[in-house]
Amino acid sequence: MTRQELCAALDAQLAAAQEQVCVLAVPLAGGVPLYERGAGRRAVSASTIKVFILLAALDEVRRGRLALDTPVAVTAEDILPDTGVFVDGPGMHPLEELLVWMIVLSDNTATNVLIGLLGAECINAAACSVGTKNTVLERKMLDWDAVSAGRNNYTSAEDLLRVFRALYAETVLTPELCALARSILRRQRDTRMLTRYIWQDVPCAHKTGGLDRLSHDAGVFELPGRPYFIAVLIWDAPDIDGKIFFTSKKKLAVGQYLPVHVDDVLDYDLIGSAL
Repeated sequence: MTRQELCAALDAQLAAAQEQVCVLAVPLAGGVPLYERGAGRRAVSASTIKVFILLAALDEVRRGRLALDTPVAVTAEDILPDTGVFVDGPGMHPLEELLVWMIVLSDNTATNVLIGLLGAECINAAACSVGTKNTVLERKMLDWDAVSAGRNNYTSAEDLLRVFRALYAETVLTPELCALARSILRRQRDTRMLTRYIWQDVPCAHKTGGLDRLSHDAGVFELPGRPYFIAVLIWDAPDIDGKIFFTSKKKLAVGQYLPVHVDDVLDYDLIGSAL
């Protein structure tokens, strides 16, 4: 398939999509995009904003205001119900550990502690330092009161390209800190999106983001000699969460309640059988 044929096929498919979709696939070093659609559109960032928090924290290390081993308190009040890390309660953790959990597991408790440590002004200044046009942090993770009040976090595919390019070209931080940032991003454990159907062993430094009716993923596929940046931002998607597909030996009526045994999972859906 030629690039022109690929673009035409993607254009047709995305034009028929119910959700809002922005796509950018481009050589990391620059040049003609393989595909681009709405790359400059501003979107709610979800957890992709955490790449900019990572940049801001490491820049504070560069400036000598923090160190990777700086102990940071995680209090009982900081710990959110969705954490998979801080299940043993409050404690002191080195800065680098919080950065790892924020990216690798997208832990919101670690993220909010880092936002509190750095401040929104510091994080937004770091985003501006790489030339962003649509990126801003206005709230902590899971702060739905802030969302209701009109404050949210935003970015775009182009802005995500800018921060990844800076980390790979090492035009920010120091070479050692850029290497650390890339190493952390390569350890991302969410493989449900961009890397889902990549069967080859291709290193990918990326960050996902998800909310109800929103799924993002952006990062660098480190192909030998020709790394590519790819971002796909999706929002206002049809509500596909919470479905349970099951079989029953009995005839059922619409609206009937019954217990179901969950036998398997398929992405966001559950597969079960009626008891």
